[in-house]
Amino acid sequence: MERMYLMSVDTERSGSASQETVLIIDDDETIRFSLTNKLTKYGYNVVSADKAEDALYLFKEDRTKIDFVVTDIRLRKMDGIELLRHITNMDQPVPVLLTGQGNIEDAVNALRYGACDFIRKPFDPSDVANVVRSVLKRKAEERLTLDMGQYIMTENREFLLPADINLGSVVSFVATAHLVKMQVCNRATADNVSLALREAITNAMFHGNLEISSDIRETEGIKAFNEMIEKRKAEEKYAARRVRFSYEITREYAEYIIEDEGSGFDHKKLPDPREPENFFNKSGRGILIIQLHMDEVEWNETGNRIRMKKYRVK
Repeated sequence: MERMYLMSVDTERSGSASQETVLIIDDDETIRFSLTNKLTKYGYNVVSADKAEDALYLFKEDRTKIDFVVTDIRLRKMDGIELLRHITNMDQPVPVLLTGQGNIEDAVNALRYGACDFIRKPFDPSDVANVVRSVLKRKAEERLTLDMGQYIMTENREFLLPADINLGSVVSFVATAHLVKMQVCNRATADNVSLALREAITNAMFHGNLEISSDIRETEGIKAFNEMIEKRKAEEKYAARRVRFSYEITREYAEYIIEDEGSGFDHKKLPDPREPENFFNKSGRGILIIQLHMDEVEWNETGNRIRMKKYRVK
């Protein structure tokens, strides 16, 4: 049986010049093959293994630099959660995406211990590839940011944002870029805070200002959801609406406030995403991510303003 292999691609053919390396760990050879095929088309080197112990060996080897890990949560000896904890405790942790069957406890633990996402099996390899590309792109942007956080005592900013998912990603990175150097938290926790901010900002943009129900994504798919976004952005009623995003970071805490111009909602009636039948629904999952990674979360009475706070990890 195949144990491990390395696959490289010609970056000119693939259209990518990054040559970052993705490690895939799954005891299902078919899944390893399909993910390897998809990720090489995106321009990545791919290392494949069928057990977590091989991953730890690779991280100890100087010859193989791993930039991203995709691992099944159920493996023969060491499971994906244990591997995730090993990786997040390393001096230079890398992003980890977990996959697996729809076990609610596993999914929640994956996010709690620092996974960048959890994708339920069976999955489309394109969904995995899109997460990998998005996270590694964000990491590249972080490396380009000047390391000024160690000199900052207080940071305050305020933004007015149109409905643009890319802007949501950028400002959530900007608003967490200095958390580590300001000694609020470590890198893994800062990434989790950034993830929570992206969820809250996109909720405000699309569900708040554009008043698009998440039911569309559930029943008609992401294509219909994205088409509705473009349609609403062109309508006079919604076009001028903005999301107000402000934050304050000190050496003791980071506080984020997001407010939209929509009619609001009754957040108390949200389905509990921690219930097994609700966790894998696209609606409400962002709320769980926010609650997992923030120390305080509260809405105003109308539900169009959310305040989130993360205290210094001591």
